[in-house]
Amino acid sequence: MERYYIALYELGIKNELIIKAIIDYGLDFVTHLFEKNTDIFLTDIEWLPYRDLFEDRLKISKALEAADHILHVNGQHEISTALYSTINYPRNLMRMVNPPAIIYYKGANPNEGFEKAIASIGTRKPTRFGFNAVNYLIPQWVNEGFAIISGLAAGVDRLSHIACLAEDGKTIAVLAHGLDMIYPASNRKLAEKILLCNGTLLSEYPVGIKPDKFRFINRNRLIVGLSKVIVAMECEEKSGSMHTIEFAQKQNCPIFCPDPGENIKGAQSGLKYILDKKIGTAIKNGLDYQNVIIAAGYEIEQLPMKAKYIKEQYLRALISGIETDSIIKSVFQEMDLNYNPNYTCLADLYNYLLNFIHNTGYPIQNIINLFIEKIIPTCESIEKES
Repeated sequence: MERYYIALYELGIKNELIIKAIIDYGLDFVTHLFEKNTDIFLTDIEWLPYRDLFEDRLKISKALEAADHILHVNGQHEISTALYSTINYPRNLMRMVNPPAIIYYKGANPNEGFEKAIASIGTRKPTRFGFNAVNYLIPQWVNEGFAIISGLAAGVDRLSHIACLAEDGKTIAVLAHGLDMIYPASNRKLAEKILLCNGTLLSEYPVGIKPDKFRFINRNRLIVGLSKVIVAMECEEKSGSMHTIEFAQKQNCPIFCPDPGENIKGAQSGLKYILDKKIGTAIKNGLDYQNVIIAAGYEIEQLPMKAKYIKEQYLRALISGIETDSIIKSVFQEMDLNYNPNYTCLADLYNYLLNFIHNTGYPIQNIINLFIEKIIPTCESIEKES
C-alpha cells in the first residue's frame, strides 16, 4: 500500500493532496493514477494539473522504482512507514496544519506512550545554565509520565534525550534526514540507546535524504507538532531554536523557558527575548515544572521529587552520556581518586561515586560541576562537526 503514496511523494505531488488521496480517495484511486486511467482527471479536477505528469510513463516508472528502493532499504534498516491517519501515524502530528503525509520511524510505535509529550530544545553549545535546566526539569516531567521530544543535535538536544533515558523515560528523536544515517555521527551511540530503551527515531524524509540546512527548519515544526508544550532550555536570540518557537506560536503551543535572571550570557539571549516579548512563560523555580504540565492539559499526579534524588539523577545522566574514559580519568584526577579501569561499566562508576559521596560527605554538586566542566568542550567540538 505504501508504495504508491511514496511514489506520489517522489513525483513531487503536494503534501496536502497526498493526504487527501490517503483519507478521501483510497488506494484504488491512487492505483488507477499510476495505471494511466485518464477518466480520473475528468472527474477529480484537483488532479488535473498533474495529468501530463502521469502520462509521462518514464517518470512514473522512476517514481515507482524509487518507492520500491525506499521500501527495500527500510526493510534492511527496520524502518517503519506510517501514512497519515493510519494506526501507527503519530496522533499528536494530526493536530498540525499540513502535517507530513508520510512518516518514517525506527523503534517504538510513536503512538504508544508518547501522547503526553514535552519538547526540549536549545543551543548546540550549552553552558552550565543549560545543563542545569535540562537535568533539573526533565526528570520531574518524566516522573509525571511525559515523553521528551528533541532533535538529536549536539548540545541541549543530546542532554535532553540522555536526561530522559537516565530517568527511564521515553523519548523521540526527530531527524532532519533519512533514517539510514545519524547526524551528527557522534550521536550514533545515543541513537542506538534510544532504540534500546523503547524510544523512537522519526523523520518525514525517506532513506537517502541528506541533512541539508533547510531540513532542520522543517524538522523543528515536527518537534512542535509531536509535543503539548515547548521548553527552550537555553538558546541564542538568532538561532534555529527560534524557528521552533515561531512554529509553536503558529500552532498555539504553550512556550516556556527557564528564567535567565539579570546576568545574561549570549547563550541565553533567546530566553530573554522570549520573556521580554511575552512569547513564553518563565520557569522561575523548581516547582514551576508543574506549570508546564498544567499548560499541557494534565494534572499533577506525583509528589515532587526530593532535591537529593534529582541531583543523583543529574550525576547519573552526565555519566551515562560519556563515551570516552578520558573525561572520567580527568574528573577522578581533580578529585584525587585513583581511576580503576574496571569502571568501564557506567552503572558501576555511578554506584561507586554514590558510595564515595555517602562515605566521605563529598558534595555531589562539586562532582556534577567537574563533569560539566569536562563535557562542555566536547559539546563545542561536536557543534563544529555539525
